[in-house]
Amino acid sequence: MDSEFKELAGRERDLIEKLLTVAIHGRDELRTQLSHCKAKQIEDDGTLELQCQGGIPAPGRYAPVAEGAYKDADGADIAVILHLGKGGFMSMLEIIKYNGSQVIRPPSAHDLVLLLPESPGERSSEDANNTK
Repeated sequence: MDSEFKELAGRERDLIEKLLTVAIHGRDELRTQLSHCKAKQIEDDGTLELQCQGGIPAPGRYAPVAEGAYKDADGADIAVILHLGKGGFMSMLEIIKYNGSQVIRPPSAHDLVLLLPESPGERSSEDANNTK
């Protein structure tokens, strides 16, 4: 794992850019932060702590911003989640392999399937119809 923050690698930048395409809240502000972000790997699975030292703060804090998923080489599901931290700046690119085994194939923007977020506090239209 890294001991220092480094410039985002192309693969990391591509992942964040793709995740931002489905971010509902603060997408434009988060895009301004991307050129000011550095990363440090903090977990063996490839999870990155992000340090953004510029750009416009996004509204809100301490929340997932966008999520995607892909299948690892062994067929296991992996989630990739972009988190918003203190002050409205991107704070983490989290990678979760649900079966707990080691990640074989790191995520790429090409393989990532984006998951559409729901608006906080609102039910999906299907759930709302079932309660009437």
